[in-house]
Amino acid sequence: MFARVRLLDAGTRDGLLRGECGPYRWEVRLTRGPVSYGIDPDTLYKGRGRIARLVLYAPIPGTRLMRKVAAFDRGWRFGRQEHLPVVQRVVRYLEATCARV
Repeated sequence: MFARVRLLDAGTRDGLLRGECGPYRWEVRLTRGPVSYGIDPDTLYKGRGRIARLVLYAPIPGTRLMRKVAAFDRGWRFGRQEHLPVVQRVVRYLEATCARV
């Protein structure tokens, strides 16, 4: 369905990661361990997870610009339903790869 999820930048601060999933770009703030305000990897709602903040960007057709299409910051602000497959892939990728860290 989508291209694979890739980590592009680990950032200069602890827990800040950037990457892409097909044409989408994402930015995530990870905590050291599961927190009550993080994204639950099973339900994708606020619950026990390590992702405290997630922002998903999509390209604007005909330009090189990106626009924010989904945002989670200690709870969903907007865009979860419309971009659920991409959010799901990013969360699963991060939970699988960052669980070892």
